[in-house]
Amino acid sequence: MPPLRTPPTDSRRALVAALLVLAAACGTSAPEPGSPHTSTSSAITVYTLAESGAGQPGQISHGKPMDIDWDAPSNSFLVSTYNDGTIYRGRLNDSHVPVYIEGTLGQTAEGITIARGLLYATGGISGQIRVYNLVTKAQVGRFDTGTGGELIDLVVTDTGDVWATDGVRPVLWHLTPQQITTGTGTPTALPVTPEVPYSPSNSNLTGLVALTNQRLVVVSEGDGTLYRIDLDPHAPHGRTITPISGASVRQGESMLLDGHRLVVADFHGLTIINLSNDAQHATAATPIRDPAFHETFAAARVADHYLTVSSATEDGRPPYTVLSVPAPS
Repeated sequence: MPPLRTPPTDSRRALVAALLVLAAACGTSAPEPGSPHTSTSSAITVYTLAESGAGQPGQISHGKPMDIDWDAPSNSFLVSTYNDGTIYRGRLNDSHVPVYIEGTLGQTAEGITIARGLLYATGGISGQIRVYNLVTKAQVGRFDTGTGGELIDLVVTDTGDVWATDGVRPVLWHLTPQQITTGTGTPTALPVTPEVPYSPSNSNLTGLVALTNQRLVVVSEGDGTLYRIDLDPHAPHGRTITPISGASVRQGESMLLDGHRLVVADFHGLTIINLSNDAQHATAATPIRDPAFHETFAAARVADHYLTVSSATEDGRPPYTVLSVPAPS
């Protein structure tokens, strides 16, 4: 059983706060808290995670929610949690979100994504990538990257390749479609240094999206820089990495690709980033901010709304919630 630790909400923030004070502004950064923002209170819908009320009679604490994804075939959303890796499944017409896959103490699920009837989850400091059958709930694959890292976000491309970020080790992790089919194998590490500066802490790469099968975009939590990663077997180390100019998202966590826009959960709410067609330049749009947001870690697009996950509550006590907020046109 991997050791428990305080979720990244607490462990990564001290360093980032110092960076925000010391770092000089480069380019056009996404607006910081207190800047002009969009308030959405009147249009917010709240969904409550069941059994997340620590200290309440008859309830079990399954830990803080970390990520969310939308499963169109079942018309439902799934939410991952810290501490025991419990997975919730909710529906838009029901404010009560029940447990779907029961976790095990110490089996963290930080990032999740749904593809081809499977649920993929990163295991944080356990170094695992786990795969579940969405219908049977059975674990059908487990892949270990070893100790000393923290697997945070992941994406599945149209070819079935899986890529995952590591907040501690300066690499991206790769699983092939063949490994997913067999359910076993050793993930391959793709180095990201020296193009992506490395900090000996867990404030490195966090959010990840795939623009194409061969092009990824990642965000570095510490300084907010966005990077375009072009996968190329003929390039040194099998990739070319280019900083994306024009905008940055400090404290960026998981990312959502919404058409030409990146939607970045940035701890304070959602930052909207418009990408150029070649993903070499970005422009920060007005962020989505609201007092209902508490340490926003992830978002998913559903129709004309974003479903957002907050890893904290207003008074510091569970239960935890998912919020539905209007998406900008």
